Amino acid sequence: MLRGCDRPGRRIPGKLHSRASPYQEARRTLPEPEITVIIPTWNRWDLLRDCLDALDEQTEPGRILVVDNGSQDGTREGLRRNYPHVQVLALTRNLGFARAVNLALERVRTPYVALLNNDAVADRAWLAAGLAGLRGHPEYTFFASRMIQLQHPDRLDSAGDCYGRTGLPVKRGFGRPADAYPMAEEVLSASAGAAFYRREVFRSVGGFDETFHLYLEDVEWSLRARLFGHRCLYLPDAVVYHWEAASDPDRSTWSSSRVDRAFYSSERVFWITRNRWQLMVQYQPLRNTPWLLYGWMRSFLFHLLKVGYTRDFLRGLAAGVRLTPRALERRRRLKASGVLSKKELCRLLRAYSPSA
Repeated sequence: MLRGCDRPGRRIPGKLHSRASPYQEARRTLPEPEITVIIPTWNRWDLLRDCLDALDEQTEPGRILVVDNGSQDGTREGLRRNYPHVQVLALTRNLGFARAVNLALERVRTPYVALLNNDAVADRAWLAAGLAGLRGHPEYTFFASRMIQLQHPDRLDSAGDCYGRTGLPVKRGFGRPADAYPMAEEVLSASAGAAFYRREVFRSVGGFDETFHLYLEDVEWSLRARLFGHRCLYLPDAVVYHWEAASDPDRSTWSSSRVDRAFYSSERVFWITRNRWQLMVQYQPLRNTPWLLYGWMRSFLFHLLKVGYTRDFLRGLAAGVRLTPRALERRRRLKASGVLSKKELCRLLRAYSPSA
């Protein structure tokens, strides 16, 4: 277990950010890394610093590629000064998570890829566990980590993602004890906040859908990969500590002792609602229409009566509806190119629905 991860924004004790770690000093004697860790970031240099320090302590070597989405808080200067071994792809403005990752994937040459959020702190054995999964399970193409809430390290953030007939993407195990789901098992989807991939899969499936910009692009990619016959394995030993949506500008003003409550903000509600509509149009079978209506009504009442942001929910819904023609075209192309039948897709959605 990592120390210093029990509250947001805390630096890892004993780390000198201006001095090379033992891992950095031993880099010349280590074998050539098999994996590249891609970290998209936008401001929040304090979070990225802790993320990189944890990667420098990994028991297995890996290349690190930071994609800076036009940060204005000294991120690039800090990277040059304190992490000269880290490769940086500097963008002039914030292009969103999906575009940042796709640009980084074009530069990766290792056979394996890991994605990691800048608000995640990896356990020392995270890369080793991921590589063990990649090497030991050739029948799986991508892998989900055990993500633990950084603010509440006794509680899960996710153990893979679920998506079912109501059209509500759900983090598997959110709020449950951190030691839940102790066994490696197949899941529908991996959160791109901490996931492993075989680089070759992006050649057949493609990159992340850039129209999603941010939020749910990992669920969409996972569903697309499943259509092409790829499978996802949850790795319980691949542990990271995650501070949900920490890069959201409103996040610093929000705190909660609740371990079972997700974070909401105006932008977060807008993008999730917009992209959830796209997911529905592209992947949901018509037979699920009654359940989908129930899911949308439930979400509307949830925002109206409980957490607020009703205006942002409706704004996101309208934006999603405007993208319907594009989503329908994607649906047609996926149907023509995928290897799974409509019947098999329905089975997947039933098997890995949140209520399953």
